[in-house]
Amino acid sequence: MINRRTFLAAAVSAAVLTGCAVGPDYDRPYVPVPKDYRHIQSEEADLGLLKARWWTEYNDPNLDFFVSKAIANNRTLQQTMANVERAAAQLTVARSNLFPQLNYSGDLGKSKASLNTPTGAAMGDKPIKSYETLASASWEIDLWGKIRRQTESARATLRATEAAHRAAISSVIGSVISTYLSILTTEEQYKIAVETAESYHKTYQLFLLRFKHGNVSEMEVAQAWSQWESAMVQIPQIRQNNTELKNSLSVLTGVPVDDFPKFKTLDELNVPAVVAGIPSQLLEERPDVIQAEEQLRAANADIGAAKALYFPSISLSGGLGFSSDQLKELFKGPSKVWQYAGNISGPIFHWGAVTAGVRSAEAQQKALLAAYQLAVSTAFADVDNALSRRQNVIEELRSKRSLVMSLEDYSRLANAQYQGGYTGYFTVLQAEQSLLPQQISLAEVKSRALNSVAQVYQALGGGWIDQALIEEQQAIREIEEAEKLKKQPIKPTTAQPMQKSADG
Repeated sequence: MINRRTFLAAAVSAAVLTGCAVGPDYDRPYVPVPKDYRHIQSEEADLGLLKARWWTEYNDPNLDFFVSKAIANNRTLQQTMANVERAAAQLTVARSNLFPQLNYSGDLGKSKASLNTPTGAAMGDKPIKSYETLASASWEIDLWGKIRRQTESARATLRATEAAHRAAISSVIGSVISTYLSILTTEEQYKIAVETAESYHKTYQLFLLRFKHGNVSEMEVAQAWSQWESAMVQIPQIRQNNTELKNSLSVLTGVPVDDFPKFKTLDELNVPAVVAGIPSQLLEERPDVIQAEEQLRAANADIGAAKALYFPSISLSGGLGFSSDQLKELFKGPSKVWQYAGNISGPIFHWGAVTAGVRSAEAQQKALLAAYQLAVSTAFADVDNALSRRQNVIEELRSKRSLVMSLEDYSRLANAQYQGGYTGYFTVLQAEQSLLPQQISLAEVKSRALNSVAQVYQALGGGWIDQALIEEQQAIREIEEAEKLKKQPIKPTTAQPMQKSADG
């Protein structure tokens, strides 16, 4: 029989041996990283990747308001935050298996044995009573590192879930900015279309009057009418786009459309500076890359947990308590009971199940390795595309402004020549019909130029997401405090004597 000293010595020895863990240790895979971004000026390469609240440089308090509301109210962020809380709880569950498990139990029983048995014959018709309380402990010694690999996997899963939440924050803020700028675009386009339609309508009314006096032909009246209708036909679609965009912004931010503040114009917004940082930082700052790497780390640990099933599992257990057939005697010295035991179990033949489990874990690790490499490649492509898009849209905006100015001059000169009798109204119609769509398009290009900065920051990731996380936690605390206040009972106030009114 094993005595207590031998048992404790075995426990200590087993604990010392738990320093090793089967399976591969994680080592970040090598992925080629470019030395510099292709579409950025050298003076712009700064560590501004960590810039917090960069969207405030648009100098639009309304945009800041909507971003803050989205951080506090967005349902997608609430879902991903709940996933983080769930992953944190699962890590606690996995880590708890590293330590002894303490339990308690109590039993109260009453039975009667058959009179045809020796026990029943001895007791007669008297029932048998039993009372027992027991505190027990059990501990699976992590000799092969199975539990540590499971904990490592759960910890990496938690970090991956946190990265997914950060990616969701980046996406939501990017969507808010893009949607807000699109609303400003439709507001400007609507204003242009309405003002142009009103101007064309006045021209049509003037031509109709002149036609009645024989100064213009019926064809010119028809041209003026068609010009007015061509402007009017764009207004409903612009108005519909504006409605849909405002509803989208309401869903993103939780702010009712009726509570929206008055919008600024696109020309009133500043253009934030772009600072790209160094390429190697992208692996540390971009949430989807972090998420992919942590998923790979978790899969790597799962290989070790699967391989540990090849080896025996060793556990220790013990109990201490009291047992008696009389309740009043239960906690007295003679009623004390105790036990301790060691257990070892391992596989002999499981029809290839353990090997298949290892192969499955290794295949998962290969898949996630490819996913990580793809995430890194995609990240650099996204940054390169965003920087290139920013450069090209600035050039496009410059050219579009110049084009609109030249068409405005063309329209002005065509009207002057028509008024002077040097050309027909068809020339005026052609000039103005060329101008309107380019004015509408200019508003869209201005919006894309402003949004290109947001796309660069979103592609880069960075510390600004951490700042948004801080704001989110603050908003959560405020909401929780408000909920607590709602649940507090209203304390009755001391009744005051009623005052008579002046009329008695």
